[in-house]
Amino acid sequence: NAIASSSPLFPLTTNGSSQTGKAPPGIVNISATLSNEKDENNWTSFILPSRDPYPLPDLVEFGQFLTAALTFTQCLANIKVYVNQTLQLDINKTILESHTIATPKASSWWKNDGALISSSTGMFVLGKGSDLTQTSVQMTVSLRKDVSNPDSAMETSTVRARYASAMVKTKIPPDVEKRIIRVTKKNPPKELTVQIFLDAANHDEDDESLTIKRNTKFNLNKLANIGTKQSMASKITDSFSPTPGSGRIFIGFRTSQTTGFGVHLAAPLMPTVEREAIDFVDPALREFNSSLLEVAGVLMRL
Repeated sequence: NAIASSSPLFPLTTNGSSQTGKAPPGIVNISATLSNEKDENNWTSFILPSRDPYPLPDLVEFGQFLTAALTFTQCLANIKVYVNQTLQLDINKTILESHTIATPKASSWWKNDGALISSSTGMFVLGKGSDLTQTSVQMTVSLRKDVSNPDSAMETSTVRARYASAMVKTKIPPDVEKRIIRVTKKNPPKELTVQIFLDAANHDEDDESLTIKRNTKFNLNKLANIGTKQSMASKITDSFSPTPGSGRIFIGFRTSQTTGFGVHLAAPLMPTVEREAIDFVDPALREFNSSLLEVAGVLMRL
């Protein structure tokens, strides 16, 4: 929950009834904790003052950014954007259902025709039972049509998606582990979580552009001509679903690294210093990342 104001005060952090602030270095070395009994919720808020007013960002682009931030979040499910105490944008992610993924077993004890659950190097092994889940979610976006008019109507767009998630156990060879520690200055995880954004289907039946998108033999020129009919809210939900070839790698947050097809992947891969791509330069990190990507492909095939 972030709040910006034009007053020249220093930043504050509020949590329930307490408020803590610290002045920037070089101005005055002071920190204070205050009590606010009027605040009845337990939210943590960051109040970020601004000395100079700044323009309001385009809410469609801002909404697309916030939607990307919610793609793989576990706890954060709702973001509301207020302008001058008026709700302008509301993004809500709801879990519809979740179930375990059954892995195909071998037809008999002497045959090796069951599902592959590990990388070829044996560095990563998928869990079983409750460690493999598929979850259906619904993303709903409501956007006010006219920001300058607080009484204008809110338009809503909804999209549903499926996720596959797996708990992965690691068996990193000691020599590789030593090289990873030397580079990253920390121990590699004993177990980790891999998540895959499988697909998304829009549920705005009244949006002509989205109905055409469902047709596998649609006319591209016709789609381009009706682009102006698409609502602003549906432009935000469209960004939630990757088009073929535009899936992204998420290492905490979305990076510039693509997956090569219409699927997002979230995994604790070893990134470059800029955290914008996977590190394939260092030999130890390359071996770690390549094996983790391989086991992500195994999860996708399940």
